[in-house]
Amino acid sequence: MKRFEDHIPPLPGHPVRTDKIAGARPSALSRISGPFILAALLGLAALAGAVFLPRYLLAWDLGTAKPPADYATAVNNIRTTLLQGVGGLVLLIGAYLTWHQLQLSRHGQATESFASAVAHLGDPSVDVRLGGIYALERISRSSTTDRQVIGEILSAFIGNRARDPQRDIQHACHATTAPGSAVNLSLRAPDIHAALTVLGRRDPVRNQVLRLDRMVLPKTNLASARLHDVDLHFSDLAEASLVGTDLTRADLTGVRLAGAILVDAVLYQADLRDAVLTRAIAEYVDLRGTDLTKAELRNADLRGARLDYSDLRGATLTGAVLTDASLKHVVFDETTVWPDGFDFSHLSPVRRRSLPPIRPRTYKEFAVHAATAENDPPAE
Repeated sequence: MKRFEDHIPPLPGHPVRTDKIAGARPSALSRISGPFILAALLGLAALAGAVFLPRYLLAWDLGTAKPPADYATAVNNIRTTLLQGVGGLVLLIGAYLTWHQLQLSRHGQATESFASAVAHLGDPSVDVRLGGIYALERISRSSTTDRQVIGEILSAFIGNRARDPQRDIQHACHATTAPGSAVNLSLRAPDIHAALTVLGRRDPVRNQVLRLDRMVLPKTNLASARLHDVDLHFSDLAEASLVGTDLTRADLTGVRLAGAILVDAVLYQADLRDAVLTRAIAEYVDLRGTDLTKAELRNADLRGARLDYSDLRGATLTGAVLTDASLKHVVFDETTVWPDGFDFSHLSPVRRRSLPPIRPRTYKEFAVHAATAENDPPAE
């Protein structure tokens, strides 16, 4: 029976009894892996067969025939053949065990390297953090199983250093006044820039959404980055370089892209509601099927842009350049503000009854609630 003391949980600050835990040591048999036990059993069975089986094999092969004159030599020949087979089997088992041990060793080294790289991300030295970021990139290239986790770790790393939780839809209309915001990101925060670069050139993970919302990243360089389905809502990417960047189906709601360079960028089916693209250079940008409802496109350079099937209701394009832009089946209404002198009579808008349902114009799902004493868990 258990004693009464065994039912009492350890009190905070008191040592926990470990005598029973230390006494319950695993047996020697439990420390031997399954492959070694299997190899030993197979070796014993093969050895026993080589010793006792030759006589039965010779008798079965002769049947009713007369035994040979040199009976012992015939038995030894069979035994030699069986022992050679056992030797080959032992070599195969040894090769398998060596391969298995090598895989375990490589897995242990990969785990150790992963833990070391993650630990480097919290180092006070920027050089050490850069080493950890590029170490994680190398691990993600060699291990597909860790690719998604590494993407989440780097996203959290960027968010801890560049996220402004107070940003909302109103901040898209105002320039960032944070210290150093006029300096390129690669100079003022090389570790954040390196993490973004690694995320942008990695192989995309299916159904993974990188959470980079509310980031303050003006003057960043994301040229040729592959950021499918990335969540950048309410972020500040003013004057960023997005040349050739792939932002297919990205959530760019309320994002600030004033003065950004979007030449040859792909924003296919992206969400750009309330986005600010004032003075953006977006020549030959792919905006097909995008939601540009109430987007600010004043003085934007949209020469050669593809805007087919995009939703421009409530969008402002005053001063925008639409030379050679494709506007097939674009959605617009009386709230759309076109550039002065632009003749939109030749456009054939999609009929209202065939439009997909408009997304709700509410940002309650984006709201960040401040922690209060009422909803905080009680302290222990």
